[in-house]
Amino acid sequence: MKQVAYVWVYRAIALALLLRPSLSFGQQESEESLLQAARTAVAATLGLPTANISFEGLKLVRDNFGALVCGTVNGKRFLAGPAGKPPPQIEGALNASMFNYLWNARCQGMSASAATEAFRRELK
Repeated sequence: MKQVAYVWVYRAIALALLLRPSLSFGQQESEESLLQAARTAVAATLGLPTANISFEGLKLVRDNFGALVCGTVNGKRFLAGPAGKPPPQIEGALNASMFNYLWNARCQGMSASAATEAFRRELK
């Protein structure tokens, strides 16, 4: 029973992060400025200077939910919205299944139903 309650809490968090209008970057902003803003927000979340962080595979994803930067920082995957709102989500900070759901839905381009199915499989 407790696990079912956690599943609903994680789903609510995921939907809030995915559907929140504040995740939209301004369309007029350049890709490089958006990537730099994400680097800065991730560095602030980690509490480290940007120079001490290794970013890899950064990509800007624009979809129906707005823009999001996906990538790897110091070997961990992350998702970052504009100016840290909400704060960047770094692998390990959330439940692994929840993070994978967000990663699959936003960064891997999975449909919502495919990402939800993968999430259900991970919970079993």
